[in-house]
Amino acid sequence: MKRLIVTALFLVAMVGWSGCFAAQTDMDFTAGFHYDWWDNDNDDRGMQLSVPIEVESAYRDISIELLGAYVYTSVDLSGQSARSLSDFVDTKLNFSYEILDRFPVDILLGLGLNLPTGHTDLKQRDLILITIPELVSITTFGEGFNVNPVISLTKQWDAWVAGIGLGYLWRGEYDYSTGVENYDPGEALTLTAELGYEISPSWYARAFGEYITYDEDEVDGEKFYQEGDILLFGLGAEYAGTDWAMVFSIHSIFRDKSKFRQGTILPSEEHNSHGDEWIGEVAYLYFPNNETTLKAGFELLWLDENAYPADSSFYVGQRQKYTLGCGVTQALRENVKGSLDIKGFYIDDEKNWYHPEEDYAYKGFSIAGNLYFSF
Repeated sequence: MKRLIVTALFLVAMVGWSGCFAAQTDMDFTAGFHYDWWDNDNDDRGMQLSVPIEVESAYRDISIELLGAYVYTSVDLSGQSARSLSDFVDTKLNFSYEILDRFPVDILLGLGLNLPTGHTDLKQRDLILITIPELVSITTFGEGFNVNPVISLTKQWDAWVAGIGLGYLWRGEYDYSTGVENYDPGEALTLTAELGYEISPSWYARAFGEYITYDEDEVDGEKFYQEGDILLFGLGAEYAGTDWAMVFSIHSIFRDKSKFRQGTILPSEEHNSHGDEWIGEVAYLYFPNNETTLKAGFELLWLDENAYPADSSFYVGQRQKYTLGCGVTQALRENVKGSLDIKGFYIDDEKNWYHPEEDYAYKGFSIAGNLYFSF
């Protein structure tokens, strides 16, 4: 009930913000559903149904965004009792302020807050609800109070556009589970950059990158774990025609060795427990008229095996995920539109911590529908 009250209060605040400046304020409201289902060749299965809500309001150069969701997740592993969880997840509250055409570069100042309205302190038997992240849309049920200030600088000249961003994430303490209480995740520093070029009125290309470094996680005030640094690099291209468009992108993620507690120290692991990751995407959009957009897309995820030997308990094998989807967005009336998206996937997953004895093959699908209102 407390989490519901917190979310409702922020919704009221957003409506109040819009009402106070009705003549100059834009407000968007999105509500819908998202359903995920999966199973594998070991007779394991699971599903997740979420009802997300998003409210965004803008007044001049200031904007506020509120995101929340109610989620039901169920997992039934072969040979174990099925478990389920139904609750709110954390509420996201984002503020941004744009400073345009005043300096040699445009500036965006942002502040993101994670409000702990979700479910934490999981019972040990409920930890089976945390599956590999490619199976369902929401994999984190709740965290602590987090603060994420960011600053972005962008510059455009001729056909070029460049941007750089810096963000700092402070993460508050919370009880992860009944076995890991007083968990204090380490802070994170993020640096992002992007360079784009308009090849022609129809073609646009870009290169982008991101670097993240983490501080140590602590449990009961003692250093417990430190995530390895992450480096992301990608390339993308977009084509926009009169009645159709295509978007292409490919990016890779490289992770450094993590650190695990051994006694009173936190040394780097012997081998890298993280495999390199590659993701390629292509999306096609067709506009038969001004009110309708048809969509189709394909995504390939390739996760390499890690550096541990195959007989080690830390070994994680290769994982490939193939996703094919389609959808439609339709204007229903003035200031109202709806969308429906369907995706199917197949995962070839070699041995890892989740199923150390044999390789698994997963299959599943998702259906999402949303209504968008503009005021």
